[in-house]
Amino acid sequence: MTPFLFEILSSSWLLHADNPDVYGAALVSLLRGDRISSEDYSKARELNRPFVVSGSSNSQVPSEPLNSKNISQGSIAVIPIRGIIMKDDVECGPRGSASMTKDIKSADANPNIKSILLVVSSPGGTTSYTDILSEAVTNCSKPVVAFVEGMAASAAYWIISGASKIICSSDLDTVGSIGTMLEYMDMKPYFEKAGVVIHEVYATLSTEKNQHLSDLRAGKYDDLRKNLLDRINSKFHATVTANRPFLDASSLTGKTYFASDAIALGLIDAIGSYEYALEQADAIPSTKSSTIPINSNPVMKIKMLATWAAIAAFFNFTDDITGKELTEEMVGQVNDKLADLTKVNADQAGQIVQLNENLSTANSAVAEITRQFDAFRAQDAAAETLRGKSADKSEDTIISDNYLHNIMADRNS
Repeated sequence: MTPFLFEILSSSWLLHADNPDVYGAALVSLLRGDRISSEDYSKARELNRPFVVSGSSNSQVPSEPLNSKNISQGSIAVIPIRGIIMKDDVECGPRGSASMTKDIKSADANPNIKSILLVVSSPGGTTSYTDILSEAVTNCSKPVVAFVEGMAASAAYWIISGASKIICSSDLDTVGSIGTMLEYMDMKPYFEKAGVVIHEVYATLSTEKNQHLSDLRAGKYDDLRKNLLDRINSKFHATVTANRPFLDASSLTGKTYFASDAIALGLIDAIGSYEYALEQADAIPSTKSSTIPINSNPVMKIKMLATWAAIAAFFNFTDDITGKELTEEMVGQVNDKLADLTKVNADQAGQIVQLNENLSTANSAVAEITRQFDAFRAQDAAAETLRGKSADKSEDTIISDNYLHNIMADRNS
């Protein structure tokens, strides 16, 4: 069995739903022993060979191969991601994700290369090594621009989600399919029809070996879904949401979107030509920025996410803001407002500090007045006499005093 055929049969996939059946046809062709001509091999390899262009040339014509020692200063590395993605290189098609990871790291380490352009046309591929290639894109110290030509789905989108910018070539390009699937083809009936008898014998203690395979053949999918697919899917979601913090959560269900809709959802940043993508790769500063990217091309403005209710309120947008344009002038207005709010907050903070100081002084004064009042009250209490205040006399004494007073009043009258 060829490595290519083995990988098809043994891998779990992150693949857009339109492609498994087409890939199945290729599998049947391989099983029949059909061959692809050497000319087809050569064309496929050429389409997937990385190269370097001068930053100012804006051309698809390679100036040097990626491994050349004659790369000029300020060049852009162009790394294709075309076709179904597998870990290892495919003889009749694309380079594997392991080789593409090496390409990205090589370009990142080359002092004469200023940025990387990924040219993407892929429905996805196997899970194996996809996360590692994605990490290489995310962790690249140089700007990475992903240019989609037709489709960037599933594993392909996972890989490019960490790019500085994602640009589609047309509003009819499709991106997304952020989800995980497994399609199992039970080949036993095929081989049995060909007269092949398959015997499976396991060691006494190997009670769970190939359990997933046994469950699949028996139509038991729950454990496989929970312990394999959901686990892969969780990492997929975590990666793309970390790489695209403005991503609308509604896009995480596995659905694909046209590029025009993908902008509003935060899946991509712009729609433009290959030359425009090269210009962006040439213009982005060498240090990655986490700020909202603003498109310098006046024809292609960044669209507001439908969830940016605060921004909509700021600009008094009362209708659907999905199609509204967030211009550089508007961003400037937001920044000015934030600066004003920052100043107001600083002034209010100073006033609060002063009020706290005044309150502390007032509390001290009240405490001193209270202390003096208590001292005077104690002094006054010590000087009081029994006869001095009727309130201090007993009831009998008060009655006796009133009796004597009446007698004296009668005598005087």
